Amino acid sequence: MTRSHVNWLLLLMAIGLGSYAVWQWQRSQVPPPEPVQRSDYVLRDFELTALDDDGAEAFTVVSPYLERDPNGKSLDIRLPRFTFPGETGPWQARSDTAWVSPKAEEVQLRGGVSLVGPASESGQRTRFGTDTLAVFPNDQRASTDDRVTITQGESFFAGTGLRVDMAAKRFQLLNDTKGTLCATPASC
Repeated sequence: MTRSHVNWLLLLMAIGLGSYAVWQWQRSQVPPPEPVQRSDYVLRDFELTALDDDGAEAFTVVSPYLERDPNGKSLDIRLPRFTFPGETGPWQARSDTAWVSPKAEEVQLRGGVSLVGPASESGQRTRFGTDTLAVFPNDQRASTDDRVTITQGESFFAGTGLRVDMAAKRFQLLNDTKGTLCATPASC
């Protein structure tokens, strides 16, 4: 082996060892932590009235905690109590948490949802109970695909899937429905 062959062999070994050392060093580097997403703002113990595009009330919410997402501009709310205006009176809703879309076009109620309609002429209110409920204030409608229980006076209904027309005060259970309709308290 000539001297030039030995020099080439040493050069290739030096390049290989250097590349291996750089590769090992890069593997040992810890990536920088991702920046913490902070809210635009946080509200505590507040009452907020959201307006629609026409300046009319879309809903009012009272809650101990609200946090706004800086990227999507949506709201996350804990233990909210909502009031949705209706033609014959307000609809009231409660849940464990809620998510409100950026322009308040959709309110998603999550966990232990209770929706109570305005009083009828007889003074009875319709009560809906479910795990999740999407409310669309501008369209005055609500819906869920979850199991729902409905009470109105002595009448009781249950089913899976629900569509509510809040303006007309009508509801539709979609599947697996059962119930007891009582025209008068004595009839049940």
